[in-house]
Amino acid sequence: MNKKIIAINRRPKSSDLVPVAYTASAITIILLLIAVVISYNFNKQTMEAQKEILRRAEIILKEGNKETLLNMETIKGSGEEIFEAILDTSTTDATLHSYVGVQLKNILKENNIEINEINGAVIIGADGYAVAYSREEIINDKNIFITYMEDGKYLGSRDNGGRGPYESIVVNDTFSNRRCKWITKIEVK
Repeated sequence: MNKKIIAINRRPKSSDLVPVAYTASAITIILLLIAVVISYNFNKQTMEAQKEILRRAEIILKEGNKETLLNMETIKGSGEEIFEAILDTSTTDATLHSYVGVQLKNILKENNIEINEINGAVIIGADGYAVAYSREEIINDKNIFITYMEDGKYLGSRDNGGRGPYESIVVNDTFSNRRCKWITKIEVK
């Protein structure tokens, strides 16, 4: 009688799977490296543009497809005011400071944006941090300011440890949670 040996559902040994695991890991690492390189190159242009906007002390005001470039002169021309607000950070105690800035609603009005027809605005900093403000917050008088001076001195640049050239301040926010420093863009929604 002839005997045939038939292998039935032999489970692979863990040592059989090692080459497969190494190959899958290598492919995953290569794909991640490609994604990082592509992301870096894509964001490099954006980061350079942000640095240039900060250097020139400008803000992009965006409403729909329309973009307007604001500079210190046009911002001050929207109604410069002196006001007081509390600054409270994680490394300092709450202190009252004197600021110079312009109400966000005045900047929008000066640029022919009808506040009653918008939902709100998002202010974006060079570091990607963004704060959203509702229409009601914007309309509220002496509430949201785009500031450039604190206690008689300009806010300073990001490169020298400052919070400017521009920072948004919500006067009634006593914990300073809704501020945005290094502003480069205001998007009207």
